[in-house]
Amino acid sequence: MREFTEFFFQKGNALNLAIAVVVGTQFQQIVDAISKDLLMPLLNPLVRGGDWQNLVIPYYGGNLAIGKILDVMLNSLIVGWALFFIIKAINRSQRTLESGVKTIKHSVKPMQDNDGD
Repeated sequence: MREFTEFFFQKGNALNLAIAVVVGTQFQQIVDAISKDLLMPLLNPLVRGGDWQNLVIPYYGGNLAIGKILDVMLNSLIVGWALFFIIKAINRSQRTLESGVKTIKHSVKPMQDNDGD
């Protein structure tokens, strides 16, 4: 039981996972809002019938829900695009930090003892 408690509480694995789930849920809500409330109204006039998500192709007594598939694909592209820029910004900040640390290390010289003057 002690090992589980250390794993669960002290190392932060469960806490990190919980935070990631909450942030991911919020991120998905943002993407849905951008897709449904911003992009879809702009694209709807281009679709016959005026509603992108209800676009279907009749197929042997049923319908292929092309609009829903396109909506999911658009949401996936938005998520991928946003994650790309987030990761790009994180990598850039890490490179900047590393180059700054290297610059500081090279510019700081060890102090010399001048007792023999």
